[in-house]
Amino acid sequence: MQKDLALAGLRAILGSFFIVHACDKLGIYGLSALWEVDNLTNHSILSLSPFSELVHSIFNFLTPLQAFWLATIAACGELIAGWFLILGVFNRLAGLFLSIMMAVAVYFHFPYGFYGDEGGYEWAMLCLAGSQAIMFMGAGRLSLYELYLAISTERSQAT
Repeated sequence: MQKDLALAGLRAILGSFFIVHACDKLGIYGLSALWEVDNLTNHSILSLSPFSELVHSIFNFLTPLQAFWLATIAACGELIAGWFLILGVFNRLAGLFLSIMMAVAVYFHFPYGFYGDEGGYEWAMLCLAGSQAIMFMGAGRLSLYELYLAISTERSQAT
């Protein structure tokens, strides 16, 4: 049970980090953006421009349009994977996706040294380690997936 509590805590904290950072990339700085912004899609497209330029600088063989789509997929995937971690569904897949994202982030931040306050890879490495732990260990018993399995097993045994 201790392992399950630790995994649930790791999933909740790590998922919230990824959700917040994805919302920053998409220009959603609070729930009020959902009703204050006239066109949230256009607002997110404009907000993705700096991240898209960063992706283009890392992968300079891509065209700007390809870099924009890669940035969009990365930001939306980070948002969805963060929610998957919190809810406890598709955790190994979410962990794999986020591990790949964080490996790229470590690569980007590596020239700036270790410390995060100097632009280093400290936080990216920590998120990479957490994502890998979820990827290899799964969600644990305190997750929606395990609840689904318990309910479906109970129903199949009742018939």
